[in-house]
Parts: sequence; structure tokens; C-alpha cells
Amino acid sequence: MGVRALNVLFERIDVVCQTSGTYLAIIRPGRSGEVLEKLKSRARVRLKLGSALVKYEYGGASITYVAPNRLIVRLRDSGTLEEVKALLLKLVG
Repeated sequence: MGVRALNVLFERIDVVCQTSGTYLAIIRPGRSGEVLEKLKSRARVRLKLGSALVKYEYGGASITYVAPNRLIVRLRDSGTLEEVKALLLKLVG
């Protein structure tokens, strides 16, 4: 169920900079609304610039939504791609 749920919502999840713990998740077309609703209900909003950029905090990570379909995940400490996938699964699962 876990990997399938991520595959339904995200096209891909990539490493931007593993040293700084920064990752990029591309939301599938037509799924941004669903992902944003789950973010709003489970994560704490830290910064909001209209609907174009919203910064959330969840599970010790900073998650920035950049319209129309990107999530930038920054872990508190450097981590792995698997840790990011687990975090996203908790968030949207």
C-alpha cells in the first residue's frame, strides 16, 4: 500500500542535495489539490505567499509547496531518500 500510494500521488522523488537533506517530489497532474488538503490537515503552516508558495513543518522536516506541482522536503539532519518517502507516506497516507 505504501509505495503504491506514493506512486499514485507523485511522479518522482529525487535527491537535490543529500548532504543538506534536501529532496524534491513532483506531484502528478491533477493530484496537487489532494496533496495540499492532506498537508493542510496534518502539517503546520509556517509561511504562506498566496497559493504559489506555502511552507509547512511536519515531523521535524520543512516541506515547501511550490505551485503548481512541487514539494521541496528538507530534513532537519541529512537523511536518505527512503526516510523522505516514509515521511511523505505518513503525511499523505
